Amino acid sequence: MKNYEEKLNKLNYSLKRLHEESDYDASTYVHSLLEQTHQLCFFYCYLENQSDEGEVFYSLKKRPKRYQLAYFNIGRGFPKELCDGHWCYVYRDYGVKMLVIPCTSIKDDSPASHFEMDIKIERFRGADYVRLQFGDARMVDVQRLDVRKEFVEVLESSKAIKKRFLKFID
Repeated sequence: MKNYEEKLNKLNYSLKRLHEESDYDASTYVHSLLEQTHQLCFFYCYLENQSDEGEVFYSLKKRPKRYQLAYFNIGRGFPKELCDGHWCYVYRDYGVKMLVIPCTSIKDDSPASHFEMDIKIERFRGADYVRLQFGDARMVDVQRLDVRKEFVEVLESSKAIKKRFLKFID
């Protein structure tokens, strides 16, 4: 237990240092750590305890269809990577995992780069378009889906998105 307490103290020290000595938004990061810890508790302390065979399954009461936008907690990385909660385009659904492409809003003075694509969506929160971020595409567990949020219809052709995405990854 001493090693555990030492690690917690080192974590606390690093978080305080980030907060006090840098421009990094440490409080948002702490919130992300709390959310992830809550999700891990749900998985290990609830779901895993519900299984007789030792296999844990998380089944969704509602799930997005392929080619819709859904809200996922995509996790944390470096500051230049998209992180935390984001609307994502569901490119493929593999059952327990989904291949998603995160989206961002579109700034007026910011044209799409070669690894981005602006797509038309059903009007949502005042926006008719969002920007797909191909460079941040990833495979996520369905447990990362925020089922409290509705799904958004994408009006852009799925064939056009697929063509552009495959060109990006090839």
